[in-house]
Amino acid sequence: MTISEIAKMAGVSSAAVSRYMNQGSLSLEKRERIKKVIEETNYQPSEYARAMRTKKSRRIGVIVPQLDSEAVPRILSGISSVLEKENYNFMLMNSNRSMKKEINMLETFKHSQVDGLILAASVLTKAHREALSKMPFPVVIVGQHTSSYSCVYHNDFAASYDMMKHLLSSGSKYPAYIGVDRFDKAAGEKRRQGVKKALNESGILIEQIPYIEVDFTMEAGHEGMEKLLDAGEKIDSVFCATDMIAVGAISCLQERGIKVPQDIKVSGIGHGVVADILTPKLTTVHYRYQTSGAEAAKLLLEMIESPGCGRKERMLDYQMMLQGTT
Repeated sequence: MTISEIAKMAGVSSAAVSRYMNQGSLSLEKRERIKKVIEETNYQPSEYARAMRTKKSRRIGVIVPQLDSEAVPRILSGISSVLEKENYNFMLMNSNRSMKKEINMLETFKHSQVDGLILAASVLTKAHREALSKMPFPVVIVGQHTSSYSCVYHNDFAASYDMMKHLLSSGSKYPAYIGVDRFDKAAGEKRRQGVKKALNESGILIEQIPYIEVDFTMEAGHEGMEKLLDAGEKIDSVFCATDMIAVGAISCLQERGIKVPQDIKVSGIGHGVVADILTPKLTTVHYRYQTSGAEAAKLLLEMIESPGCGRKERMLDYQMMLQGTT
């Protein structure tokens, strides 16, 4: 059924039906007649036609670096909760931590019928910035701080500083750090800087402690812990840049008969489900990933509804979860 047919049945003009659909000015009498026909015929307006009229698709593009992390599903849950209330859908793409794929996905979305984009970024390279600068719609970055775009991020520096301070104050004299690639400004560089400051305040240089960079997986954490132990370094605590790395490290320690926390204390960051199902429970930092997704979606919708409102940023707080592994 078309707008013309609705108009004919209601005895009004097509323009009147269009104004009704778009909540425009219309007499009460005509509004009631149109409403009655729509309810009797169960008319559903075409989404394509609506998009053509309003210039909005009510679709959002979302790019994530990996679906099998503990953070990403929580971020997506937050995004979905906000968009669903506002009658928006999102189109999801997973780059699988491939920078090349991520750039290609940005190009794909640039030519797609979406009203905005949320990028769950691990890095923002020159190629990323060039692609983002050409987007014809608003963009929000989640997970990284950037002065170029609206963003929602965590205080990685303070969180890692507090965690290393906790390890040192709990009696650790020989700490180690398993980090991730510093090319990742949040999980890599900022968390390392926080660790470095805490160590410096205790008279320790980060160059003096056992330190290794690994991937974001449990397997990588296991392998990294093996390398630290095989190097023969004296270690009584290990701070891991993520919970998944910490789980791998604990697995390695247990395989070697090293008790946690009696022999070596272990901590992480993220507070995913895995942290609370371990025995003992993992000492970690609770990040509000679901909130970050929700806030990113709210920011983006604000920008869509109010073009030219300017760049905004939101830094989320965190909570120390001091549990059994320290």
